[in-house]
Amino acid sequence: LTTLSLLLVAVVGANAFVPARVVLLRTAHARVMSSWITSRMNLPPDEGAPPAAPPSGPQRVLVSGTTGWIAGGVAQQLVAVGHDVTGIARRPTQIEGVKSLQADLLSAEALAVIGKEPKFDTLLHLAGSLGWCTLEQGMDINVAGTRKIVQAALDAGCKRIVVASSVAVTGTVAPTHPPSKLPMPTDEPFVGSSWAYALSKHMVEELIAFMAGQPENKDVDFILVRVGATVTDPPNIVHRDGEVNGKVVSWPVEPATCAASAYKASAPKIFPEDALCAVAYSDQVDCFVHCAVCAPVRAGVRHIACVAPRPYAIDSVPDLIKSWYGEEAAARCDMTYYDNPAHKHHPIYDLGPAKALGWEPKVDLLASKGF
Repeated sequence: LTTLSLLLVAVVGANAFVPARVVLLRTAHARVMSSWITSRMNLPPDEGAPPAAPPSGPQRVLVSGTTGWIAGGVAQQLVAVGHDVTGIARRPTQIEGVKSLQADLLSAEALAVIGKEPKFDTLLHLAGSLGWCTLEQGMDINVAGTRKIVQAALDAGCKRIVVASSVAVTGTVAPTHPPSKLPMPTDEPFVGSSWAYALSKHMVEELIAFMAGQPENKDVDFILVRVGATVTDPPNIVHRDGEVNGKVVSWPVEPATCAASAYKASAPKIFPEDALCAVAYSDQVDCFVHCAVCAPVRAGVRHIACVAPRPYAIDSVPDLIKSWYGEEAAARCDMTYYDNPAHKHHPIYDLGPAKALGWEPKVDLLASKGF
């Protein structure tokens, strides 16, 4: 009940309950309840039944955030392979072959615009606030915005919902909040740090689980994609993090290396695993296209991670974690998988669920650096 109450508060009145929400999510009881509820709701109606075949023929796909870097590329690729694509964003979508719907996803206008369109087969929800968002932005845009557009798509008869989450949903912060296990399962929960973006993405995943559990949505296929730190394809590997005042925020990304000394609680490092979860832009676009129109159909909620086939790092995963978090905190993270020398450069997220959907990454970022 704790988690359900939190979701209702976040969606209906995000600004009115901030301190209590954060405190509650940090309690062990809330985390246990959250995990239990999600596990129950993630079960498809006929557990163990094989997925149905992928959709056939051209699909009608609604893509949110198509004025952005990733969503724009996804829309272009969907058109290129023969699908009927509509983009929805605050500004006009200017992509050849993509119909543009202009609407603020936080307003009732979005609901009205989507409802007037012919039925979509798939919603690909990629719009949202980025890692530097405030708590208010995360709750209003990522959580409440997701609820509104997903509900609009469901009301319009959409049977596949693909939502962009983030590899950072766990909210790890060095040295105080290490991951609990590596490689991480694709549904690894929020660890309880004070990072607003991670909290908002955690609540998005809980929200989708809640919506999927409603009787009227029992036949809907929900796919949550934990997006990696998307970078440009080699040789020039650069991370783009949206726009501020009309200017693209970007910086070059080098392979992760061990720190000379662990981070201090007085100067923490948010999500030091960022580079370890890097993924090439072409792989990220391909992943979303595959989830939208190629993945086998199965009612319920599926989680996948979209990261490179190897961590973008020179040093081994255990050595990196110990150097960032310190020996004591790192000891709380189960890294026994990496005891096998053959696993030294395996990803820190489990790619098994993505492969089960028929997708896997192709671009080895580390190989482009000669490793």
